[in-house]
Amino acid sequence: MSLDTITEVWEALRLHIDSNERKDAADTLVTYLMENNYEATEIKTAFRGDKEIAKALTYYADTHDHEDEEEEEDYDDDNY
Repeated sequence: MSLDTITEVWEALRLHIDSNERKDAADTLVTYLMENNYEATEIKTAFRGDKEIAKALTYYADTHDHEDEEEEEDYDDDNY
């Protein structure tokens, strides 16, 4: 599915998502996109101006960078 289509669907649906739940919805969408090989820069460009998506991208990057560091530490510990 094209990122343009996904962006249009998000725009159509986000108004129907309670404002208290948009953060979780944006987090879910960003996670889905990243796990399906979309690049963060592509997502940022496609959803420019959308605060929830921008925050979700930042959150995704922060949490997954931390997970990668933990995996590297576990790997290093196993080799000693």
